[in-house]
Amino acid sequence: MKMSHRLESANTAGPLWGLLFGVFMAAIGMGLWFHAASTVEAGQQDESLAVAALVIGLFLAVYAGRELLQKRR
Repeated sequence: MKMSHRLESANTAGPLWGLLFGVFMAAIGMGLWFHAASTVEAGQQDESLAVAALVIGLFLAVYAGRELLQKRR
């Protein structure tokens, strides 16, 4: 007899931590971007790091939010 319906857990801590980390990374990316734009001696590496952190943060936040919404249905 198949018991795959018992294997599903109601634990949403993974997507919740992913959502929080994604928002945190997006905030860090925006802060780095504003810092790189406001300082004269900031180089191309600072802006690239800021954009990378922002993109990763947004991707994580959207993916984790999608996972949270799908588990509630």
